[in-house]
Amino acid sequence: MRHILIVLLTLLSVFCVQAQNMIHIEHANTLEFDEAVNAEFQMLIGDVQFRHDSVWMFCDTAHFFKASNTLYAYGHVHIKQGDTLTLDGKTLYYDGNRKIAQIRTNVVMTNKDVQLFTDHLDYDRVANIGYFFFGGKIVDPTNVLESSYGRYSPDTKMAFFKDEVVLTHPDFVMNTDTLNYNTDSREASIVSPTQIVGDSATIFAFRGWYNTLSGESELYDRSYVLSSPYYMIGDTVSYDQSRGFGHARSNVQLVDSSKAMILSSNYAYYHEEKEMAFLTNKALLREYSQKDDTLYLHADTLMTRKDSIYDTFQAYHHVRVYRSNLQAVCDSLYYSNRDSILDINGQPIIWSDNQQVRGNHMKMFMKDNTADYLHVERNASVISQETADTSYYNQSSGDDLKAYFLNNKVHRVTIEGNARSIYIPHNEDDEMIGMVSLEQGDIEMFMDSAGQMERIKVAPQPKGKFFPLSLVKDSDKRIPLFSWPIELRPTGPEDVFRRNEIKDNRFAEETRKKGQSAKRSTRNNRRTIK
Repeated sequence: MRHILIVLLTLLSVFCVQAQNMIHIEHANTLEFDEAVNAEFQMLIGDVQFRHDSVWMFCDTAHFFKASNTLYAYGHVHIKQGDTLTLDGKTLYYDGNRKIAQIRTNVVMTNKDVQLFTDHLDYDRVANIGYFFFGGKIVDPTNVLESSYGRYSPDTKMAFFKDEVVLTHPDFVMNTDTLNYNTDSREASIVSPTQIVGDSATIFAFRGWYNTLSGESELYDRSYVLSSPYYMIGDTVSYDQSRGFGHARSNVQLVDSSKAMILSSNYAYYHEEKEMAFLTNKALLREYSQKDDTLYLHADTLMTRKDSIYDTFQAYHHVRVYRSNLQAVCDSLYYSNRDSILDINGQPIIWSDNQQVRGNHMKMFMKDNTADYLHVERNASVISQETADTSYYNQSSGDDLKAYFLNNKVHRVTIEGNARSIYIPHNEDDEMIGMVSLEQGDIEMFMDSAGQMERIKVAPQPKGKFFPLSLVKDSDKRIPLFSWPIELRPTGPEDVFRRNEIKDNRFAEETRKKGQSAKRSTRNNRRTIK
């Protein structure tokens, strides 16, 4: 008896499942069935309604194949599943066993505030996914997305688009080949080369994501942002298009072709409205306005910004500069095209050919993007090494120095105030004939094309000595401010990344002594006044 009951219950459950899987006719104005004409289907006409478990289907006319549990529906097709999903179209083929609906012509799939439009849609009720092909688009309150092929899942809110994908937003248009999109978060997942064109910027992305609600994005694989005047590229680029700023990490470049300038680093930040860029971690400026002679500048931090209508540039800490005919080191520099003056601070040294210029503070006056003249304030010195005997140097120092450039080479130097000079005169055969040591008020020196001193003018009448080379002592060969830290001089583009480490610190020691002497003099004067 127990076995019979189990068999009956099993048969009953199978019958119930089969009943649930069957399509039911709920209503039709007319039902026609002519076994002689076609014994396979019933024809339903007028206000036709079907039910298959929880799904209702409506149409004008239908052919119902009860044996195969399928139907064809025509005219004003409408499918309703639950409270949130509907499908509309002109024709329908529905397979009740596989739970597949194939809807054609003017198809609309609606899931709350998301609609899918196409002429060809296959809807899988088991997976709850709609597949469209031969063109389709999805519309939500923010975006319109179109492509040749795609799918949409109401459960996960995920949509997939393939071939000629276009996402249209009120502020930008996105074009790509393949795209994943979440209709809930409105976030697009970029998986193929993508172009995003907005009012103020254009993005070229290869992989990453873009949130169309916030305008925020994170892009990988050397994606880049073009925002006048720069384009920014990096291994990872984070960009907020709605607020107009972004930052990039690892192998970053900011390129401004209008200024012939490339900024690079491992971290960069850029703000569109302020036209401000900040770079650090192996920061480098390359300026290529002069053909075949690029300038390389490295510092711990580089910053550019537009101040009103003027451009400014700032580099600070461990600054090193290399150009084929000009090199420099300092701790910070600042430039504005308001006055075309480059302000150089922090133990600055500049080299041109075999000339070294040094002082506490420098100002480089530019003209047409090239050096016009250099003004060195306080403890100024200019030194060049003799080529015939490198133990001798031509040296001059004073309170105030100006070096004038011609074709990026120093061709004239003036020194005013407490001027001192040591130089090596040559005979007609360019042989060293002795050493001259001078103390005078002012000096004017003229250089040849090789950077060697050609002639010198002094005023007023100088105090000086001439030493034959045989009588020159080592203690006589140097002015008090002499310092020749040649090891600091950048030797090439890669050498700008080397740290500034001064081994010979006599210049700093001498300027410190002069500063202490000046302070003592000031204190003595105050005591005298009292």
